Amino acid sequence: MMGLLTAVLLAATGDGAANATQLRTTWRTEAGTQVALEDLTKEPVVLAFVYTSCTATCPLTTAKLKKLEDALLSEGRRARIVVVSLDPEHDTPEAVVAYRQQHGLLGRDSWMVLVGPEASLRTLTMLLDFRYSKNPESKVITHDNKVFVLGRGGAVTAQSSSLDDALRPLLDAVPVAAAMAPDGGQRPRSR
Repeated sequence: MMGLLTAVLLAATGDGAANATQLRTTWRTEAGTQVALEDLTKEPVVLAFVYTSCTATCPLTTAKLKKLEDALLSEGRRARIVVVSLDPEHDTPEAVVAYRQQHGLLGRDSWMVLVGPEASLRTLTMLLDFRYSKNPESKVITHDNKVFVLGRGGAVTAQSSSLDDALRPLLDAVPVAAAMAPDGGQRPRSR
């Protein structure tokens, strides 16, 4: 437990903002490849937590993420949409593909569904102050409905705490794509 707490404390930036990409965690993509959160720092990331067998708020979170992505694109903004599984035991690659099919996500290449070991999930949720618990009998997972925007470099730049929160603060946290260089840095402005 002490190692987990140390990892979480070290991943906070000097200004107190959580920085998810500084965690030394590895996740499996739906394609079966391994990725570290720090590999995602070249572009803004919209991050949320769901589990594929959820029939309550996870479909609503997914719908909100689709709306957010559509709004970002309509404003000339780009972000990677990262969905982290809250149920690593049951969210197999097949379950993730079925989730993507069910929610119309197969053609959305900017989406990435990550499944990691329970310890990595706990570390990330602790850092982001995202609360969840699993009923050992029913296996139902109760959880927050937060959506986070991570800027280039991984620090949390915006978050929404409710499915009813407006999208505008999340949109404003993602820079307009035309102002970004291909390497993710800012392009110099012309005069």
